Order: sequence, then C-alpha cells, then structure tokens
Amino acid sequence: MVCLFLLPSARAQSLDVFGGLNALTAKQAVQNFPKLGGGLFPSAGVDLFLGPVGVGAEVAFRATQNSSGLRPTYYDFNVLLDPIHISRSLIPVLMLGLGSQNIQGFQNLTTCGSLSNCAQFAGNHLSAHVGVGLKFYVTEHIFLRPEAHFYFIHNNTPYPNAQRWGVSLGYTFGS
Repeated sequence: MVCLFLLPSARAQSLDVFGGLNALTAKQAVQNFPKLGGGLFPSAGVDLFLGPVGVGAEVAFRATQNSSGLRPTYYDFNVLLDPIHISRSLIPVLMLGLGSQNIQGFQNLTTCGSLSNCAQFAGNHLSAHVGVGLKFYVTEHIFLRPEAHFYFIHNNTPYPNAQRWGVSLGYTFGS
C-alpha cells in the first residue's frame, strides 16, 4: 500500500549516452618521471538512472602516445546520484565508483627503489573514482555536461592520482 502511494512521486528511468573531450592532469610523485597528462582525452559512456539513483560506466583515453611514450586509459564503473534538480534543464550528477588505470608504455620505463627493487609502472592499476557533473539540457533530450573526475590509483608509485576535466555532449532516452 505504501509503495502505491510513493509510486507517482518516483521519477521514471532514463538512459544517458554521451561522449566528451577532456584534459588530464597527473602530477608525478617520483622525480624525473615523464609527464602522464597533457593532450586531448576523448571519452564515452552510458548512465542508467532508476529515479535519483543509477549506475554508469565510462572510458577516457589518450588516442596516441604522448612525447614520453605513454598512453593512459581510465575506466570507471559508478553508482550515480541525482539528488536534486536545480531546474528542469539543470541537473547535477555525483559519481562514486571503482575503475582501472591502464598505462601503455612504448618505452621501457621503470621505477627502482633501494637494493635494485625495480617495478614497471605500465600496466593495469585499480583505482577509486569520484566525479561530479552538471547536466545542462539544451533541448528536451540533448545535454552538455561540464565535469570533473578524480582518480586515486592503487599501487602506482609514480602516478598515485589523476584528475580529468572536460565536457560531454549527450542524449537522454526516457524522461
């Protein structure tokens, strides 16, 4: 009976499909290591909202290697919160999830500690992800979303965190 009472106030489900352009910053934690950020990072993703809560997945990548011979890719899978609607056309989205940082190294780059304890930092590294976006609907279904993403990378000494800043263009299926 309570479910029937609350049902009319629940928002319908919707599916967002989007693509974007981003910049990446990742400060080196180890001196004399090549820069990881810089350049343009295309991204693509999908979000499924079931009312104010949803799930989503996104990938952002560097299309070519940078001048240091590195090509990072970031994957994330998130729980999404759409807590408030500022207006019908302005909607904030909060993202919290897990993902992976994949660095392809086209040069043999390693980091070494004491007693010749060396580790190559290229490869896959688990990461925690926190993000925020602000969807601005330019039509009933088409939106622009400025966004910021923060990655906390596990077991990658030279690059323990990264930040991605960008804007996505997307389409919402449903209401």
